[in-house]
Amino acid sequence: MDSAFQRTRAVLASTLPGVEVRQCHRLEAGAALQHVDVVVPIAVPITAGMLGAAPRLKLIIQFGVGVDAIDIPAATRLGITVANIPSLGTGNALSVAEHAIFLALASLRHHGAMRRALEAQRLGVPEGLTLWGSTVLVVGYGNIAQELVTRLQPFGCRVLCLRRSAWPEPRTGTAADLEDVGTFPDDVPRLAAQADVVILTCALNPSSVGLVGASFLAACKPGVHIINIARGGLLDRAAVAAGLRDGTIGGMGLDVYWDEPLGSHPSHEGDGIADHPSVYLTPHVGGITSVSYQDMAEILAGEVQRLLQGKLPSHPLNQPVDARLPLACRAHAMAGVE
Repeated sequence: MDSAFQRTRAVLASTLPGVEVRQCHRLEAGAALQHVDVVVPIAVPITAGMLGAAPRLKLIIQFGVGVDAIDIPAATRLGITVANIPSLGTGNALSVAEHAIFLALASLRHHGAMRRALEAQRLGVPEGLTLWGSTVLVVGYGNIAQELVTRLQPFGCRVLCLRRSAWPEPRTGTAADLEDVGTFPDDVPRLAAQADVVILTCALNPSSVGLVGASFLAACKPGVHIINIARGGLLDRAAVAAGLRDGTIGGMGLDVYWDEPLGSHPSHEGDGIADHPSVYLTPHVGGITSVSYQDMAEILAGEVQRLLQGKLPSHPLNQPVDARLPLACRAHAMAGVE
């Protein structure tokens, strides 16, 4: 994540020379929070204990969209405002959408088997599958999903979409081009039964934890390919492991995990997911491109400038009754990194 910090520091230095920017490792985040006004977590959990020991902290701005690792109720009780950087218009959504297609292609073309064929000096194997002519079920219909749909259609595949809220009639925009749509959970059997590839793009919340579990997989075609670029908790880990063992799942492409970094929780060792030959893994890099990082750095600088002007962030996610904002004069920003 060093590139995110370097870009952000450069933008802040050029636009707000009075702002001090610090960087720390995730293991040092708790101590660092005690001395800053603004924290910008990047793949770092922000817990209630950390917040309780941070008397100066006024604002948490997630460097990206997902805030499931931030204890927002604790922040609200302490008067700390939480905000994020939406994916639309920042390069994040299109970057993640492209990565989803990359993972889908890697899974369909049996990337692991190709690697083993190279090691064995074999040519012409394995026989892969194509996106062309396949049916792709996109779960969720936020900014990332909409960017994804526009990029999937030129591949010549049927695109379906499943979400929790009802669809408007008539459907407009990119939704008008979807072959079929439905809502969760009522339409899972109908849509999942058609899908060769399922791509998860939805948010992780209490209603979506373990969304892809035994019942979801039972509704899918045998050998379905599962792609997750959203949050690891959307997958029921035990059900996924079983699906890989019995062939219910033909391949997986994962950019997100139940615990991050991958392998950081010993209780998950030995289930065979990470080492399965049909699973292709990437280190949570879907949104990490030069385009998205530069755009988000500029947006972050603008948010800090708003604070120094006594304004609230553009996209607050809570409303503390006794908010510590606004900043009086200058801010210290800290970015947590790997």
